[in-house]
Amino acid sequence: MNIRILILMLASGALLATSASAIAQQSRSEQQAQQTTQERQMERMQSREHMEAPDRMAQRDPERDRDQDRDQDRDQDRDRDQLRDPDQDRDQDRDRDQDQDRDRDRMHQDEIFGGQMMSEQERQQYREQLRNASSEQERAQIRAEHHERMRERAKERGIELEEDKEGPGE
Repeated sequence: MNIRILILMLASGALLATSASAIAQQSRSEQQAQQTTQERQMERMQSREHMEAPDRMAQRDPERDRDQDRDQDRDQDRDRDQLRDPDQDRDQDRDRDQDQDRDRDRMHQDEIFGGQMMSEQERQQYREQLRNASSEQERAQIRAEHHERMRERAKERGIELEEDKEGPGE
């Protein structure tokens, strides 16, 4: 019975310590976001003060002040979001790059002779071979071998290919 109580107390203590640590980290993140926003505000103010004549500073345009406040709020929100999830930007960039690569490959699959009969991996390997070829003669040899393989594959599948097809992937 005493061991169970001891285990429960230790587990409760560990849970409390973890929660306290998470709360402290979130608080630090929010403080950093607020500090970054305040630094940006100070930079904007210093920039404006330097650019505006002293007598015009007293007659600021209310619309410009609203715009400044809106920009400030947007910056605060962005800073807070980035501090809460620092991997979000990286994930979005990675997803965008993958989407662009996939779209580009789909557009160019028809530009490779027999590309419609090739897997994504085969098209990528073929492009890589062409890219890594050290001379135009070597690229011509790679293309000729590729054309022959595609003709054989098309014959096996009963598909008719356009012989003159060449594009950026070739």
